[in-house]
Amino acid sequence: MFQTGILAHLWNVVDLGIEPSLDLIQSVGAQSISLVVTSSRVSQLRAGEIDGPRIFRSDGGYFFQPDKSLYGNTRIKPVVASELNKRDPLEQIAESCKKRDLELRLRITALEQPVIASRHPGAATKTVLGDVSPETLSASNPDVVELLRATATDLSKRYAPAAIELDGLCFHSGAFNENDEDVGLGLYFNGDFMSLLALSFDESSAQSAITNGVDVDAVSRYVRVTLENVLHGGQPLDEPLSDLMNTTPALRAYINSQVDNVTALVTQVAGAIACPVSIVLTGEGLFGVYPRGDCDAISHDRGVIIESLVGWEEDLDSENFHGIEGLQPSLIARQILLADVSVCTPECLISDVKHYADEGFGGVVLSAYGLIPPVGFQTIKKAFRFASRSAH
Repeated sequence: MFQTGILAHLWNVVDLGIEPSLDLIQSVGAQSISLVVTSSRVSQLRAGEIDGPRIFRSDGGYFFQPDKSLYGNTRIKPVVASELNKRDPLEQIAESCKKRDLELRLRITALEQPVIASRHPGAATKTVLGDVSPETLSASNPDVVELLRATATDLSKRYAPAAIELDGLCFHSGAFNENDEDVGLGLYFNGDFMSLLALSFDESSAQSAITNGVDVDAVSRYVRVTLENVLHGGQPLDEPLSDLMNTTPALRAYINSQVDNVTALVTQVAGAIACPVSIVLTGEGLFGVYPRGDCDAISHDRGVIIESLVGWEEDLDSENFHGIEGLQPSLIARQILLADVSVCTPECLISDVKHYADEGFGGVVLSAYGLIPPVGFQTIKKAFRFASRSAH
């Protein structure tokens, strides 16, 4: 069955009206709504008649009121988004979805949490040069893992979603954002340099790798010297990351250790809840990964769904992702594509969605409600209708 869905952020559903929003989403043929309920920093120019600011800005956080009793095993506590105050509209949205038989999927921005990372620098990622991320949490940190496990448990128990979606599963250092920082390296700056700079050497990641028998001192020395040669000498890093990993086994082992930590995090979350887990794979974050094939959570009977941004779906077919061993795409239960309506012409959107159905993908989720002009929903309705016919 080809599943059609709309991605929405909770604040847009609230400001555009919960009942009218869900009516519109269902009227275009969407079978599900993927609702973002924890978020990184966000700035959105919104469309349509809206009861709120035209440009929505937030430092992010939790857009629901957490049950504090569930977070007793972690020193890191949820931070409720300042825009929410004491409201909890998620309960009303969940009830309204249930009345409509509209599948509700709740999306967690897993590790990109600036409001939490800034309060807990010891749980944040860190470059080999010692720069602590103000935004990104470490998947290796036990308190972070427990925070996410408790969050998924909280959402699953109280709102009975069809799935919990994990976005932003990554292990990059997060201390350097090329959109925010001036880069003076010019032609010497490339993706492989950034990939090394993106490796996290936070204390939890390092300790985990040491436990796995990795010589972390040797790896950190190698990465630091390689980066400094570019920064001091002005010579570009001309070896691709895959070659560096092949010639430096300790580097490969360190990266694999961090992938294993992401795998363990997913396993913890999946084991804590009854509903399926969906892993959102994007190309936005360096070292964005989906877990290795030995993850117990990745199986057909667990119903794990991999989502990838349109244009990145081929990554799921490769035997090696960034040269990392152990990935088994054959274990993927379903693959759903996430398409951005704003980058498509109406004709292109209709054609592309039908193509995904013809190619046997599990479905498509269109992004994002609140940012789509009202007239765009007529195109979405046509796209969903043609795709559903094609899938049958």
